[in-house]
Amino acid sequence: MPVDDPHDPAAPTTRKQVFPCGQCGSSLEFKPGSDSMRCPHCGHTQALPGGAGGVISEHDFHEGIARARRQPSAALVEGGHNVQCEGCGAQTVVAGQAARCPFCGSPVVMAIQELGEIFTPESLLPFKLDARAAKDRYQKWVGGLWFAPNDLKTLANQHGMDGVYMPYWSYDSNTTTRYTGERGEYYYVSETYRDSKGETQTRQVRHTRWYPTSGTVHVSFDDVLVCGSQTLPRKLLEGLEPWDLPELRAFDAGYLSGFVAERYKIGLEEGFVAAEARMVPKIRSAVESDIGGDDQRIGNLNIHHADVRFKHLLLPLWISSFRYKEKAYRFTVNARSGQVSGERPWSVVKIVLAVLAVIAVIVTIAVLVQKYKQ
Repeated sequence: MPVDDPHDPAAPTTRKQVFPCGQCGSSLEFKPGSDSMRCPHCGHTQALPGGAGGVISEHDFHEGIARARRQPSAALVEGGHNVQCEGCGAQTVVAGQAARCPFCGSPVVMAIQELGEIFTPESLLPFKLDARAAKDRYQKWVGGLWFAPNDLKTLANQHGMDGVYMPYWSYDSNTTTRYTGERGEYYYVSETYRDSKGETQTRQVRHTRWYPTSGTVHVSFDDVLVCGSQTLPRKLLEGLEPWDLPELRAFDAGYLSGFVAERYKIGLEEGFVAAEARMVPKIRSAVESDIGGDDQRIGNLNIHHADVRFKHLLLPLWISSFRYKEKAYRFTVNARSGQVSGERPWSVVKIVLAVLAVIAVIVTIAVLVQKYKQ
């Protein structure tokens, strides 16, 4: 049975599950890449409380809004309470003390009232990479950055990494799109012109004839992901994709032992609006293919969604933040694939020196060319 951790350093935007070791009583931690929990003190391992099995459920979107399982956010963690980070404003549920925020580095949090009932996550991807492997990936990423400040790697390495489960919505939809547009077909006309020597030349100039068109395309989508967090920028999270969603496991609190999990702030309906936006490029591509011809213009899209289904799941990442010249920077590592996505400061001095070096090379080449002509 999970218990409170009175020394929990978890982010104030998170909740944390703690399980006691059956041999020494210390807190167990999920062992990345396995289906068991391990005690960092005595080395004892235990199976997950619910095993590694279970059914991964998908819900009808419209029925799920009314019928999917919900409960008070504090009930997700025994002894949980709601807090808010005064640095970035993120809200969450924690057990024990919230000491700092890994998302912005703020050390100050304050207690707030119950946030209301939330959807319960029913599946997740367990951590596959441990903290050491994640840090190795990050160090390689930092080493490959151009125009980074000289002390960036040292500064970033002074801060630890936190294992965080981020809340996601996954949507399926069968779309039917009626469209209007124009199909462009190329044709060529011969034109004459005078070249730099004054001689007459002939060339083929391309033109386009446009014809009105309309039609219907059907595109199906499976597992379109939308992060339910507003703590990290969307660009940063999308940089971690793709995720190996076929490896999803049914939710078991044991997977959270030693890690923290953020409470979502983007709800089911709001998330589907974002999912629709992610679907549009693929629909437009299908419409352009259906229009055919050499070029295409899309006038109007009337998109209809049918058999919309969703899952609420947790995806694992390693995250760290540091401050450089009073600004917070964050980097993340996909705890499954090792893909790194991060924010970075730029060295103005290095950029200026590089620009001056390029100018110097251009001037040198121009001088040499001028001397050669003379």
